[in-house]
Amino acid sequence: MKFRRLLFFFIFFFFSLKASAQSDKLKVVSWNVFLRPGILRDGQMNRVSHIADHIIGCGADIVVLQEVFHKRARRRMIQKLEGRFNYFTSQGPKSFFGVGSGVMIFSKHPMIEEKFVPYSKSRGADACAKKGVILVKIRSPQKEFYVAGTHLQAGSYPAAKRVRKSQLSELANAVNSISDSSFLILAGDFNITPDDQLFAYLSGSLNVKLPDLSPPLNATANFSDQDLFPVDGKPVWIDYIFLKETQKGKQKKTWIQEIRSIENERFSDHNMVCSVFEINKNSKELYD
Repeated sequence: MKFRRLLFFFIFFFFSLKASAQSDKLKVVSWNVFLRPGILRDGQMNRVSHIADHIIGCGADIVVLQEVFHKRARRRMIQKLEGRFNYFTSQGPKSFFGVGSGVMIFSKHPMIEEKFVPYSKSRGADACAKKGVILVKIRSPQKEFYVAGTHLQAGSYPAAKRVRKSQLSELANAVNSISDSSFLILAGDFNITPDDQLFAYLSGSLNVKLPDLSPPLNATANFSDQDLFPVDGKPVWIDYIFLKETQKGKQKKTWIQEIRSIENERFSDHNMVCSVFEINKNSKELYD
Protein backbone atom coordinates (compact mmCIF):
# COMPACT_ATOMS: atom_id res chain seq x y z
CA MET A 1 0.00 0.00 0.00
CA LYS A 2 2.85 2.37 0.89
CA PHE A 3 4.54 1.53 -2.44
CA ARG A 4 1.35 2.38 -4.35
CA ARG A 5 1.03 5.74 -2.62
CA LEU A 6 4.67 6.47 -3.36
CA LEU A 7 4.24 5.48 -7.02
CA PHE A 8 1.13 7.65 -7.31
CA PHE A 9 3.05 10.57 -5.81
CA PHE A 10 5.89 10.27 -8.35
CA ILE A 11 3.48 9.96 -11.29
CA PHE A 12 1.54 13.01 -10.11
CA PHE A 13 4.79 14.95 -9.58
CA PHE A 14 6.08 14.01 -13.06
CA PHE A 15 2.95 15.15 -14.86
CA SER A 16 2.82 18.33 -12.81
CA LEU A 17 6.34 19.18 -13.92
CA LYS A 18 5.47 18.37 -17.51
CA ALA A 19 2.41 20.60 -17.39
CA SER A 20 4.37 23.45 -15.84
CA ALA A 21 6.94 23.25 -18.65
CA GLN A 22 4.34 23.66 -21.37
CA SER A 23 4.25 26.76 -23.54
CA ASP A 24 1.55 29.15 -24.63
CA LYS A 25 1.05 29.96 -28.30
CA LEU A 26 0.73 33.57 -29.39
CA LYS A 27 -0.18 34.74 -32.90
CA VAL A 28 0.94 38.22 -33.98
CA VAL A 29 0.01 40.02 -37.19
CA SER A 30 1.60 43.13 -38.73
CA TRP A 31 0.04 45.04 -41.63
CA ASN A 32 0.60 48.38 -43.32
CA VAL A 33 -3.02 49.16 -44.21
CA PHE A 34 -2.50 52.36 -46.28
CA LEU A 35 -5.12 54.49 -44.54
CA ARG A 36 -3.53 57.84 -45.36
CA PRO A 37 -4.94 61.17 -44.10
CA GLY A 38 -8.32 62.32 -45.38
CA ILE A 39 -6.80 65.00 -47.59
CA LEU A 40 -5.72 62.11 -49.84
CA ARG A 41 -8.50 60.22 -51.58
CA ASP A 42 -7.48 56.57 -51.33
CA GLY A 43 -10.88 54.99 -50.75
CA GLN A 44 -10.03 54.69 -47.06
CA MET A 45 -13.60 54.36 -45.81
CA ASN A 46 -14.41 51.81 -48.51
CA ARG A 47 -11.46 49.64 -47.52
CA VAL A 48 -11.30 49.92 -43.72
CA SER A 49 -14.31 47.68 -42.94
CA HIS A 50 -12.92 44.93 -45.17
CA ILE A 51 -9.51 45.30 -43.54
CA ALA A 52 -11.10 44.97 -40.08
CA ASP A 53 -13.06 41.88 -41.20
CA HIS A 54 -9.86 40.17 -42.28
CA ILE A 55 -8.15 41.11 -39.01
CA ILE A 56 -11.03 39.53 -37.09
CA GLY A 57 -10.81 36.39 -39.20
CA CYS A 58 -7.06 35.92 -39.01
CA GLY A 59 -7.12 34.49 -35.48
CA ALA A 60 -4.43 36.80 -34.10
CA ASP A 61 -3.90 37.69 -30.45
CA ILE A 62 -1.95 40.87 -31.21
CA VAL A 63 -2.24 43.10 -34.31
CA VAL A 64 0.28 45.82 -35.18
CA LEU A 65 -0.93 48.22 -37.89
CA GLN A 66 0.87 50.98 -39.75
CA GLU A 67 -0.47 53.99 -41.67
CA VAL A 68 -3.68 54.33 -39.68
CA PHE A 69 -3.70 58.08 -40.31
CA HIS A 70 -7.29 58.61 -41.51
CA LYS A 71 -9.33 59.82 -38.50
CA ARG A 72 -12.72 58.39 -39.51
CA ALA A 73 -11.14 55.14 -40.67
CA ARG A 74 -9.36 54.83 -37.34
CA ARG A 75 -12.65 55.23 -35.46
CA ARG A 76 -14.33 52.69 -37.76
CA MET A 77 -11.50 50.23 -37.19
CA ILE A 78 -11.91 50.50 -33.42
CA GLN A 79 -15.69 50.04 -33.71
CA LYS A 80 -15.36 47.01 -35.97
CA LEU A 81 -12.80 45.30 -33.74
CA GLU A 82 -14.72 45.99 -30.54
CA GLY A 83 -15.57 42.76 -28.76
CA ARG A 84 -12.63 40.93 -30.35
CA PHE A 85 -9.76 43.33 -29.63
CA ASN A 86 -10.87 45.45 -26.69
CA TYR A 87 -7.43 46.88 -25.96
CA PHE A 88 -5.65 49.29 -28.29
CA THR A 89 -3.06 52.03 -28.17
CA SER A 90 -3.89 55.72 -28.10
CA GLN A 91 -3.29 58.00 -31.05
CA GLY A 92 -0.34 59.52 -29.24
CA PRO A 93 1.41 62.81 -29.96
CA LYS A 94 0.96 64.55 -33.30
CA SER A 95 3.28 66.41 -35.63
CA PHE A 96 3.12 70.11 -36.45
CA PHE A 97 0.70 69.09 -39.21
CA GLY A 98 -1.63 67.30 -36.77
CA VAL A 99 -0.68 63.77 -37.89
CA GLY A 100 0.23 60.97 -35.47
CA SER A 101 2.59 58.06 -36.03
CA GLY A 102 -0.02 55.96 -37.84
CA VAL A 103 1.01 52.94 -35.74
CA MET A 104 -1.68 51.13 -33.75
CA ILE A 105 -1.49 48.00 -31.64
CA PHE A 106 -4.62 45.96 -30.90
CA SER A 107 -4.66 43.20 -28.30
CA LYS A 108 -7.07 40.60 -26.97
CA HIS A 109 -5.25 40.86 -23.63
CA PRO A 110 -4.97 43.90 -21.33
CA MET A 111 -2.28 46.48 -22.03
CA ILE A 112 -0.83 47.48 -18.68
CA GLU A 113 1.80 49.93 -19.96
CA GLU A 114 2.08 52.12 -23.05
CA LYS A 115 4.94 54.37 -24.13
CA PHE A 116 5.66 56.34 -27.30
CA VAL A 117 9.23 57.25 -28.24
CA PRO A 118 9.45 59.77 -31.13
CA TYR A 119 12.17 59.69 -33.76
CA SER A 120 14.21 62.87 -34.01
CA LYS A 121 14.61 62.74 -37.80
CA SER A 122 12.35 62.23 -40.82
CA ARG A 123 12.26 63.50 -44.39
CA GLY A 124 9.85 64.22 -47.22
CA ALA A 125 6.23 63.16 -46.80
CA ASP A 126 7.23 61.15 -43.72
CA ALA A 127 8.05 64.40 -41.93
CA CYS A 128 4.33 65.25 -41.92
CA ALA A 129 3.76 62.44 -39.40
CA LYS A 130 5.05 61.96 -35.85
CA LYS A 131 7.30 58.99 -36.56
CA GLY A 132 8.33 56.82 -33.63
CA VAL A 133 7.92 53.51 -31.82
CA ILE A 134 5.00 52.44 -29.62
CA LEU A 135 5.97 50.12 -26.75
CA VAL A 136 3.31 48.23 -24.82
CA LYS A 137 3.41 45.71 -21.99
CA ILE A 138 0.68 43.11 -22.28
CA ARG A 139 -0.64 40.79 -19.62
CA SER A 140 -2.29 37.53 -20.57
CA PRO A 141 -2.99 34.52 -18.32
CA GLN A 142 0.24 33.38 -16.66
CA LYS A 143 2.54 35.66 -18.68
CA GLU A 144 3.54 39.23 -19.45
CA PHE A 145 5.41 40.36 -22.54
CA TYR A 146 6.28 43.44 -24.60
CA VAL A 147 5.35 44.46 -28.14
CA ALA A 148 7.00 47.29 -30.08
CA GLY A 149 5.39 48.66 -33.24
CA THR A 150 7.02 51.05 -35.69
CA HIS A 151 7.19 52.39 -39.25
CA LEU A 152 10.59 53.58 -40.44
CA GLN A 153 11.44 56.24 -43.04
CA ALA A 154 10.49 55.40 -46.62
CA GLY A 155 12.60 56.04 -49.72
CA SER A 156 15.68 54.62 -51.42
CA TYR A 157 17.66 57.85 -51.84
CA PRO A 158 20.79 58.33 -49.68
CA ALA A 159 19.27 60.88 -47.28
CA ALA A 160 16.33 58.54 -46.55
CA LYS A 161 18.74 55.70 -45.78
CA ARG A 162 20.64 57.91 -43.34
CA VAL A 163 17.38 58.79 -41.60
CA ARG A 164 16.42 55.11 -41.37
CA LYS A 165 19.74 54.32 -39.70
CA SER A 166 19.19 57.14 -37.21
CA GLN A 167 15.68 55.86 -36.48
CA LEU A 168 17.03 52.33 -36.01
CA SER A 169 19.47 53.63 -33.40
CA GLU A 170 16.63 55.34 -31.52
CA LEU A 171 14.47 52.22 -31.84
CA ALA A 172 17.31 50.12 -30.42
CA ASN A 173 17.74 52.51 -27.50
CA ALA A 174 14.01 52.25 -26.75
CA VAL A 175 13.72 48.46 -26.86
CA ASN A 176 17.09 47.79 -25.24
CA SER A 177 15.98 49.79 -22.21
CA ILE A 178 13.67 46.87 -21.44
CA SER A 179 15.16 44.03 -19.42
CA ASP A 180 17.03 41.42 -21.46
CA SER A 181 15.04 38.74 -19.64
CA SER A 182 11.76 39.99 -21.11
CA PHE A 183 9.92 38.46 -24.04
CA LEU A 184 9.83 41.27 -26.62
CA ILE A 185 8.29 41.25 -30.10
CA LEU A 186 9.03 43.95 -32.69
CA ALA A 187 6.75 44.45 -35.67
CA GLY A 188 6.19 46.95 -38.44
CA ASP A 189 7.18 48.37 -41.80
CA PHE A 190 10.97 48.74 -41.64
CA ASN A 191 11.48 49.75 -45.30
CA ILE A 192 14.62 47.58 -45.35
CA THR A 193 15.06 44.43 -47.45
CA PRO A 194 16.97 41.41 -46.10
CA ASP A 195 19.78 41.99 -48.63
CA ASP A 196 20.13 45.69 -47.74
CA GLN A 197 23.42 46.56 -46.00
CA LEU A 198 21.36 48.28 -43.31
CA PHE A 199 19.71 44.98 -42.37
CA ALA A 200 22.90 43.80 -40.66
CA TYR A 201 22.82 46.97 -38.56
CA LEU A 202 19.14 46.32 -37.77
CA SER A 203 19.86 42.75 -36.71
CA GLY A 204 22.83 43.66 -34.54
CA SER A 205 21.40 46.74 -32.85
CA LEU A 206 18.04 45.13 -32.07
CA ASN A 207 19.46 41.67 -31.30
CA VAL A 208 17.09 39.94 -33.72
CA LYS A 209 17.40 37.45 -36.56
CA LEU A 210 15.62 37.26 -39.89
CA PRO A 211 12.79 34.78 -39.30
CA ASP A 212 12.51 31.70 -41.50
CA LEU A 213 9.74 32.46 -43.96
CA SER A 214 7.24 29.73 -44.82
CA PRO A 215 6.28 29.49 -48.51
CA PRO A 216 4.77 30.37 -50.85
CA LEU A 217 4.91 34.19 -50.56
CA ASN A 218 8.15 36.12 -50.01
CA ALA A 219 7.24 39.80 -50.57
CA THR A 220 5.15 42.32 -48.65
CA ALA A 221 5.20 45.46 -50.84
CA ASN A 222 5.85 47.06 -54.24
CA PHE A 223 3.19 45.18 -56.18
CA SER A 224 2.30 46.32 -59.69
CA ASP A 225 -1.20 44.81 -59.54
CA GLN A 226 -2.58 47.62 -57.35
CA ASP A 227 -3.42 51.24 -58.08
CA LEU A 228 -3.10 52.62 -54.55
CA PHE A 229 0.54 53.66 -54.76
CA PRO A 230 3.02 53.86 -57.68
CA VAL A 231 5.71 51.19 -57.81
CA ASP A 232 9.12 50.88 -59.41
CA GLY A 233 10.94 47.57 -59.55
CA LYS A 234 10.08 44.12 -58.25
CA PRO A 235 8.13 43.13 -55.11
CA VAL A 236 10.15 43.27 -51.88
CA TRP A 237 10.07 42.02 -48.28
CA ILE A 238 10.22 45.07 -45.98
CA ASP A 239 7.59 44.28 -43.29
CA TYR A 240 8.71 42.07 -40.42
CA ILE A 241 7.86 40.52 -37.09
CA PHE A 242 10.95 39.89 -34.97
CA LEU A 243 11.63 38.30 -31.60
CA LYS A 244 14.40 39.84 -29.53
CA GLU A 245 16.65 36.93 -28.61
CA THR A 246 15.53 35.27 -25.39
CA GLN A 247 15.44 31.91 -23.65
CA LYS A 248 11.81 32.47 -22.61
CA GLY A 249 10.29 31.26 -25.87
CA LYS A 250 10.73 31.06 -29.63
CA GLN A 251 9.35 32.24 -32.94
CA LYS A 252 7.86 29.07 -34.35
CA LYS A 253 6.52 30.07 -37.78
CA THR A 254 6.31 33.19 -39.96
CA TRP A 255 4.48 33.66 -43.23
CA ILE A 256 3.11 36.36 -45.54
CA GLN A 257 -0.58 36.49 -46.34
CA GLU A 258 -2.11 38.19 -49.37
CA ILE A 259 -5.47 39.86 -48.68
CA ARG A 260 -7.78 40.50 -51.64
CA SER A 261 -11.43 41.26 -52.29
CA ILE A 262 -13.86 38.98 -54.10
CA GLU A 263 -13.04 41.04 -57.19
CA ASN A 264 -9.34 40.18 -56.62
CA GLU A 265 -8.42 43.74 -55.64
CA ARG A 266 -5.94 44.50 -52.86
CA PHE A 267 -7.20 46.27 -49.74
CA SER A 268 -3.71 47.73 -49.16
CA ASP A 269 -0.49 48.16 -51.09
CA HIS A 270 1.18 45.83 -48.54
CA ASN A 271 0.67 42.20 -47.63
CA MET A 272 0.02 41.04 -44.07
CA VAL A 273 2.79 39.34 -42.08
CA CYS A 274 1.87 36.63 -39.55
CA SER A 275 3.98 34.94 -36.90
CA VAL A 276 3.31 32.33 -34.22
CA PHE A 277 5.32 32.43 -30.99
CA GLU A 278 5.74 30.03 -28.13
CA ILE A 279 6.15 31.61 -24.69
CA ASN A 280 7.23 29.49 -21.73
CA LYS A 281 4.70 29.37 -18.91
CA ASN A 282 5.29 29.91 -15.21
CA SER A 283 8.07 32.47 -15.65
CA LYS A 284 6.21 35.62 -14.71
CA GLU A 285 9.02 36.72 -12.44
CA LEU A 286 11.23 37.06 -15.51
CA TYR A 287 9.05 39.80 -17.00
CA ASP A 288 9.62 42.45 -14.32
